[in-house]
Amino acid sequence: MKNDREFSTLARFSSMEQAQVVKAMLDAMGIENQLVNDISADVLPMLERDIKIIVNRADYAKAREIMKAKFDEESFKTEWKDA
Repeated sequence: MKNDREFSTLARFSSMEQAQVVKAMLDAMGIENQLVNDISADVLPMLERDIKIIVNRADYAKAREIMKAKFDEESFKTEWKDA
């Protein structure tokens, strides 16, 4: 039985803007996801951020493939860190 309550970190970002771009892309592709640690980034934007995108483990492989097809690490340079 699939457990929809198990989550994996897909990627980490230091920029809220970059995280939101990836979140919107995953939303559009039907992958449920959530930003974690986004409240502190909004409240204290001058601090170092570690914004994560988490997805259900069952969707992790598909989400990874979507990210690799749409983005490469060079396009995000310092913004995108593999989970």
